[in-house]
Amino acid sequence: MRGWTFSRRGPGLWLPTDGVPTLIAVAAIVAGAAAWGSGVVPIFLAAPVFLVGVAVVFAGMRRQAVAEHLAAALCDDGVVRPLCDALARLAVQRDQSAHCETKTHPVTNLPTRSVLSEAMDADIASGCTPRIMGAIRFADFDRLAVFDLAAANAAMSHLALRLATATRPTNVLAQIDRDCFGLWFREDDLQAANAEIRAIVYVAAQDIMDGGGILTPTIEAGTASFPRDGANAAQLLIRATAALSGPARSNRGEPKLAHSASIEAAREQFVLEQGLARAIAEDQLSMVFQPVVDVSAGRMTGAEALLRWNHPTLGAISPAHFIPIVEAIGLSESYGLWVLNAACREARRWRDEGLAGLKVAVNLSARQLLDPDLYPKIERTLQRHGLSPAALELELTETAAMVDAGRTVQLFGELRAMGVSLAIDDFGSGYSSLSYLKNLPFDKLKIDREFVTDIQDRRDNRAICKALIELGRGLGLLVLAEGAETDAEVTVLRDLGCGIFQGYYFSRPLPGDAFLDVARNPAWMASFDLPVRRSSQPQRKRLTA
Repeated sequence: MRGWTFSRRGPGLWLPTDGVPTLIAVAAIVAGAAAWGSGVVPIFLAAPVFLVGVAVVFAGMRRQAVAEHLAAALCDDGVVRPLCDALARLAVQRDQSAHCETKTHPVTNLPTRSVLSEAMDADIASGCTPRIMGAIRFADFDRLAVFDLAAANAAMSHLALRLATATRPTNVLAQIDRDCFGLWFREDDLQAANAEIRAIVYVAAQDIMDGGGILTPTIEAGTASFPRDGANAAQLLIRATAALSGPARSNRGEPKLAHSASIEAAREQFVLEQGLARAIAEDQLSMVFQPVVDVSAGRMTGAEALLRWNHPTLGAISPAHFIPIVEAIGLSESYGLWVLNAACREARRWRDEGLAGLKVAVNLSARQLLDPDLYPKIERTLQRHGLSPAALELELTETAAMVDAGRTVQLFGELRAMGVSLAIDDFGSGYSSLSYLKNLPFDKLKIDREFVTDIQDRRDNRAICKALIELGRGLGLLVLAEGAETDAEVTVLRDLGCGIFQGYYFSRPLPGDAFLDVARNPAWMASFDLPVRRSSQPQRKRLTA
């Protein structure tokens, strides 16, 4: 008996003999890439007297040199020379098969990423003119594969056939990921290449009929340009796939592309996401408060609490920019709870300063509404700050309110029974269902600033606001006009019957101390005597776009 091995990663051999071998057992084990799998191949060699059985186990044998090394070691014994030749041939076949597998995708039979990379690098090395690299993704693949992998793969095969049919023979089409195709355009005319990829995306986005069903694929597309976006295949592939952004179909059903110019936006998005994940812990957030006034009663009734973020290196980030990111990356609940605590803490401070009549308004997101623990969280927060529920008003948009209609009606009923006020924000700008909204137990309707802006000059805005004010009056609701910024806007709305306002005409959002100074100043509200202001002073210009 003798034993032989190369190394832990190389092939090993155990060869028992008794002068005339009766059985040869060879274990050829190559560790390498596990993805190549393993297989057991029985080899039967006829000898003058004996039937020799050999089990050769391959685990990723990819190099012919390994097989030749093993064969050379075995061939020291002339008895097994026929076996050595067979083993070498098998290893070569295995090597060729593995090489073939790396070049062709098993689902679509398209060339793989490595083939595309080699073609691109070869063109670049030959000094090619500027070229376009396109990435086309079947965005529904993962969701479909969760419950029907066969259907997902069938859809990819359909798309591969479409793309192959629509692609010029001179260009290189490959599958570069499980759900993504890559296309290297060899045209010198970049404008023509961009037009071609638009046409290809349009073709890919058409309905797929399979097994009697119809699938409307969601297609994303991105491009990168050589040499502007990368000097080699690896860089261009990264840039093109990173440029994938949103469905490649406009509202009119036409394809649209995200170009590598969006890479900077992607980088900025990533930086903001990382910053938002740490903003609460690193005390980067703050609150400002925009006064809400009742011009009919001549007093301030409260304020809306608005979140602000001061990034340590980028400075102040607009809420219109970072709030959607907070919602997209799943931080709505933690940010919402932080805002609720901060707002209630400030409202408690107002009461301690003798301003018990002021109410603080806090926005709720659609994701927060889906939180089954939202009610107890609100209840505990009020108790923690020693605040009456009557001091809190919760706002949400009509669209958010209808994400889960049954849940919203139940939650609103519970919160209103507790004593919390409820308001529908940006009314008229979302999906309005009057038959549904009439059943929501809310207290206030806030007219979106879109309808307030330039109401004195726009008949359509005036007609809409008049209808909303009448609607609110008919439902027994308070009506607030958001975004009022000029004398004329406030005057027209007041004449239409709206008495509650919030906007830059009265005040910008203020930090806590500045808001307290305004709220405690009895002369502040008196300065908004509209008839006097209108006759004695020129109208203010709008302060925001």
